[in-house]
Amino acid sequence: MVINPVFQRRVMQPAPLLLAGIIVPALICTLITRQYFPDWWQISVFFWYSIPGNSFLWLPHEPAVIYAGAIYPPLLVTVVGGFATMFASTIDHALFTRVFQIDRIAAVKKAWIMRTTTNLFNRAPWWTIVFFALTPVPFYPIRLVAPMANYPMFGYVSAIVVGRIPRYFLLAMGGAWAHQLTRSIWLW
Repeated sequence: MVINPVFQRRVMQPAPLLLAGIIVPALICTLITRQYFPDWWQISVFFWYSIPGNSFLWLPHEPAVIYAGAIYPPLLVTVVGGFATMFASTIDHALFTRVFQIDRIAAVKKAWIMRTTTNLFNRAPWWTIVFFALTPVPFYPIRLVAPMANYPMFGYVSAIVVGRIPRYFLLAMGGAWAHQLTRSIWLW
């Protein structure tokens, strides 16, 4: 069977399909939330803010988790943040994997520091990602090192989600605690 080259270039590329497969269900869920759960509009905003906040953009994400935890149950904030993290890390991995396939940028992988970093990362890649996702250590280098090391997307996304879930829960609990504390001070 011969496939049309234009069709193959446009439709069969995984990145656009992956992006559409992520964004369309998220938009549908947002519309359903807006229609049937109007009191939850802020958690929907938190979800959409969390995607770029967990991506390569420099948005302060932790204050958003704390704020959401002051409004909604911490478990709900954790689940919503986990889904947003899953979407953002999928997009990041697909984007940076494609970037490192460009010849001029792929040459960066041959530099001594990049080879050393990749070798260190490859010793325990999944646990390295979990560590960086869980702790306050800056996560941005991992966004580059994992695709540069050709680490599979499923391992990358699963490690980030496993690392971020407890972090989100603790931050959301902190927001709930701060909310209760301020309410008790105002009522006192």
